[in-house]
Amino acid sequence: MYHLGIDIGGTNLKFGLLNKRFELVEDNSIKMPKSLDLESIKNTLLDKIEKIVQKYKLSSVGIGVPGIIDNGGTIVESPNIPALNGFNFLEFLQSSIPQRIGYNIPIKLENDANIAAIAEMTIGSGVNYDNFIYITLGTGVGGAIILNRQLFRGNQGSAGEIGHMIFNPLAKPKKRAYRTGVLEEYLGKKAIISYAKRIAHKYPNSVLNKSQMFDIISISDYADKGDELAIACMEKIGFYLGITVISLANLLDINHFIVGGGISKSSDYFYNKAKEIANKRALPHLQGRIIIEKAKFSSKAGIIGSAIFGAIK
Repeated sequence: MYHLGIDIGGTNLKFGLLNKRFELVEDNSIKMPKSLDLESIKNTLLDKIEKIVQKYKLSSVGIGVPGIIDNGGTIVESPNIPALNGFNFLEFLQSSIPQRIGYNIPIKLENDANIAAIAEMTIGSGVNYDNFIYITLGTGVGGAIILNRQLFRGNQGSAGEIGHMIFNPLAKPKKRAYRTGVLEEYLGKKAIISYAKRIAHKYPNSVLNKSQMFDIISISDYADKGDELAIACMEKIGFYLGITVISLANLLDINHFIVGGGISKSSDYFYNKAKEIANKRALPHLQGRIIIEKAKFSSKAGIIGSAIFGAIK
């Protein structure tokens, strides 16, 4: 019997199977339908699950989705997959999957950042922590709060939307008011690349500048090679992360932070600056106690966490 974990993204649909010891025995991914319309998504998902059960007997299914999910399983908003907005995805899955596979099993749905935090808590970097905050840095900024080794979901089920903390209240208003001046506009992938391009003229001798390879991997790699432009970028986003961390630490009295997502693999300049700022700006009882570490899982956090979440009673 195996636990199936599914990570639904705007580009790829990832699948992973864990055995009873939570060891990953198989994983793969397929492309999401280009149209990203609701019917295509549903059919693609169910067809793949049907193929999996031809080879494996499942005991549970857990699914992670980007976006805000209410306590009843309705997708309130999924920025990357708008076709899911307003759709009770959990109800659909719980009725459709058993019909396809021919037997009943537990089926759960959760926000993708929460899912990744569960992976870290259970078999990752958070194994020894009762309380920690998980921050995922990629295209956007997400998060999850673990209290007493339980996922804190809040009244509406959407706690941990760290990327939507108001970071600059004086920012130019956006069409969607809730996006005005939020952290994601400063610490997300697009913001980092935009910042690199904006300050590039200050570093005419930068190899990064001359190569014009303004992507997260290149910025991080060039920082490790001593490129001044790249280092400036890493330290800037490290500053933003440090401010975010200490704001959360001062509010919740939690001192352990785990950083996942694509940007989590960035240069030590990024982490060193974040730790410096967080501990410098901490309240006295937290000074020197702030711990910021990389997540154990990166690209496979979604499938591992989903499978574990589905298996939890």
